Amino acid sequence: MKDKILITGSTGFVGKHLVEELFKEGHTILEITRNKTKSSELFGDMTSKIEVNDINFNNKIIEFNPSIVVHLASYLTSSDKWDDVEKLIESNILFLSKLLNTVSKLNLDMFINTGTFAEYFKGDDDFNPAYFYAATKTASRSILDYYANTYNFKQSTVVPYTIYGGNDSSKKIIDLIFESTKTEEKLELSPGEQILDFIHIDDVVSFYQHLIKHKKKIPNKTNFKLGTGIGHNLQQVSSIIESVTNKKTNINWGGKEYRQSDVMYAVANLHEIKDKLTWKPKISITEGIRKTINNRIL
Repeated sequence: MKDKILITGSTGFVGKHLVEELFKEGHTILEITRNKTKSSELFGDMTSKIEVNDINFNNKIIEFNPSIVVHLASYLTSSDKWDDVEKLIESNILFLSKLLNTVSKLNLDMFINTGTFAEYFKGDDDFNPAYFYAATKTASRSILDYYANTYNFKQSTVVPYTIYGGNDSSKKIIDLIFESTKTEEKLELSPGEQILDFIHIDDVVSFYQHLIKHKKKIPNKTNFKLGTGIGHNLQQVSSIIESVTNKKTNINWGGKEYRQSDVMYAVANLHEIKDKLTWKPKISITEGIRKTINNRIL
């Protein structure tokens, strides 16, 4: 059965890959976007579109009548300067509340929220936000709890770990390390001892698709940490890139100091995914890096 799916953050890294795959599956999609021009360039008439500040925001969503919401939109910064705090609250708290208030009037099947691994500063299962950004993500869970419990729809919060691969205007750490193989100027990085869980964008999109497809089988409230369950530090990633490219990376390890809020261990605990879903990631870090580099070269 195909769904009517409302997506926020559709022009972001995950969103633009997910929209294309959901469209291929035959779902009907409404985007909430800050930039209709960018959205039209990416998706043309594949989707319907409304802007965040559209005066008919509520009515257009109610008219579309989605069965599923995928909430990817977020303002992301590690800064806690007051200007950024205001933007974080506006985007990550107020906008979410506005959206939930609107869809609570509908017969919604499921609301899929997106968290961040920076909510777990110690790398365990306890909430301990590393940044104010992460704190807004933790706060958003309580707001979602209220609406889901009061208006009786399923909710799921997905916490992606370190995503890489695909096409994105914003360079990821794997891109920077790969580019260092082609430059004479050293890339200045921290000592590279953080252990991170790198998950390829194709696996991330596959998980969201799986969650939507099996929405009737999952419990009313779920929280999924989305990664591979395997950690690598940046120096190990550098070594993998060297083996794939047959070229030496050019990095000054320790050229930058760690920030006080750097998360030193962020590896997904997959027990919730294993207990409640049949999905598992398919792309190893070596395969994913090879795909990413080939994509950059072509």
